[in-house]
Amino acid sequence: MNRAGVIIFFLVLMPALLLAQHSFEELVDRTFGSDQGLVNGIQFSNQYIRIEGNPYFFDGRFRIASVLIGDQFYEYVRLRYNLYTQKVEIEYLAPEDHMNQLITVPEQMPAFYLDGFVFRRMQIGEEEPAYYMVLSSEKTNCYIGWSVDAIGGGNSQRRFGPLERKFWIQQGEQWIVFHDRKSYLQAFPPERKKEFKYLLKSKDFHFNQAGTLEVLTLVDAILQLLEEGGGL
Repeated sequence: MNRAGVIIFFLVLMPALLLAQHSFEELVDRTFGSDQGLVNGIQFSNQYIRIEGNPYFFDGRFRIASVLIGDQFYEYVRLRYNLYTQKVEIEYLAPEDHMNQLITVPEQMPAFYLDGFVFRRMQIGEEEPAYYMVLSSEKTNCYIGWSVDAIGGGNSQRRFGPLERKFWIQQGEQWIVFHDRKSYLQAFPPERKKEFKYLLKSKDFHFNQAGTLEVLTLVDAILQLLEEGGGL
């Protein structure tokens, strides 16, 4: 999906979408009221300072993004996506002219748009509700779940484990799901297994090593094959 297509998708994601130009302080007050306990109970604090590694999508820096809160769309919000907590953290200028950070309530934020990528909060099957990166072609959607776990290490030192991804592809009422090479090859019909296996080889794709760009390139190729070949 190209950037223009992503933006169009985001803008039609919610029927009641309204463009707003309010400050983030007004946004918080309008959405959550004066009770800041609704914003996850507390302002942001780093609870993971003793855990090595990065739990964020990308590098953990706050980036300019757009968010959908309730039924309103807000641009130029500084945020980062915590894959460990599955929550979005926002940085904003407080009335006292210093930067504040808060942890948003996922149930109040159905979608956000970050660095050209659409993330939508969904519940797929029996999975817990989470944010999924959404990629679409004409008749086929792919939802990518991103996550990290905290794992133990030597001398009780904890660290964030490797990035994990899980892919759900939907075409009409049909779904396939995979997360590694084995489940990928098992997901497609036997008569099409050869061409999808060749796709991995031609892209030199390795599930446990691939970066974001490689993942997006593979998904685009998968969606194209499905569209050209008559579907799942």
